[in-house]
Amino acid sequence: MKILFVNFAVGGFAGDAVQMSLIVRGLMDLGHKVVVAVPDGDGYFFDKSKSKKYEPIRKKILEANGKIIEIEGVSILPIHCISEKLGYYCPDAAKIGRKILKDFDIVYCLNWYYHLAMTFSNIAHESKVPFVIAAMAAFENKAHDLKNTRKRILDYIYTKKLFKTASGFHSVGDIETETYRKLGASKEKIFRVDHGVILEKFEDVKNTGILEKFKIVPEKNPYLYNVGRIDPKKGLEILLHAFSKIIVKYPKLLLVITGTGTDEYVAKIKSLSKELHIEKSVIFTGFISEEEKIELFKSAKIHVVTSHSDVHTTTAIESMACGTPVVITKTSDFPEIDEYQAGITVDTDPNSVFNAVDELLQDGKKLKKCAENSKKLIQDKFLLKNKIKEYEKMFEEIIKDYKIKS
Repeated sequence: MKILFVNFAVGGFAGDAVQMSLIVRGLMDLGHKVVVAVPDGDGYFFDKSKSKKYEPIRKKILEANGKIIEIEGVSILPIHCISEKLGYYCPDAAKIGRKILKDFDIVYCLNWYYHLAMTFSNIAHESKVPFVIAAMAAFENKAHDLKNTRKRILDYIYTKKLFKTASGFHSVGDIETETYRKLGASKEKIFRVDHGVILEKFEDVKNTGILEKFKIVPEKNPYLYNVGRIDPKKGLEILLHAFSKIIVKYPKLLLVITGTGTDEYVAKIKSLSKELHIEKSVIFTGFISEEEKIELFKSAKIHVVTSHSDVHTTTAIESMACGTPVVITKTSDFPEIDEYQAGITVDTDPNSVFNAVDELLQDGKKLKKCAENSKKLIQDKFLLKNKIKEYEKMFEEIIKDYKIKS
């Protein structure tokens, strides 16, 4: 197959963005030709730390001058962008789409609400090329609430049409499947393929110095871990309020938060930790490397996810690959954690989070069993090598069905 991936940026630093690179390389290993089309703008303009880390990649993209280049073994097609703040607006997107899309068997779009995706979806329909949307929770309520007015306008112009013309919808969880259905996608067009991990990557822990850097000694001061964007939808207020209760009972416990966000919102979260008088027990690491993240996962007691809106969050999968149990909100859509007793799913309120963390910290045997079950869950359901084959099957089925109906 010849597959065109579409995204707002190349690769990334965590979560869905990293998944894209893994899936692309996996499909290439199976013999498929894959190209990734992205705007040449700053994919992380909204986050100063990530923007700076993205500079070397963007430099290569800009120097390519619209020609396909290779970055970390992946073929990248840059599309010129003149405004990141206006949905990474690419004035030549329609012209380029009409020229290239007909050369591909299928177009697969990650995320939504950026100009290149919305334009290519229309061109694919015109060119009779099957188009698949992988929203990655973009349509969930809390995510949709961000810049709500602008998104409602785009929904009227583009998204409603998408649900009539798309050849397929890639879901990574039950909640997302239901959202697709509510928005008008027919059941037979929705394909469930979860995220996956390369387990070996999480088995050997390197001493990166991250614990020493922040003076963390797990034997003396065990810690809860949270990793992801510092963003309103991630529910960090819930986490901090829960931790203010937890620390009363477990005064030696620390809370380590990894991630970046807008200066304004990061300042707001740090200010809340001071208001709650827990700032001496809360460590904000900022941006860290993948190796440092794995070391922090491995040494943590529990990974706590308090998101208002996520779908099978990748960080929970990574945590369990390290054998670290997860306490996670039900709105993050991870029922397998309860099914495998790999942690506890909770409501989006501080008391629910407190009770779950307290339950695990009080019962060492249960915590150890959750750690064992975490690895079993990953082994059974989230190995990347199996997911690549599921992606291949999804694309093949969508192409076959499209040809029959055309």
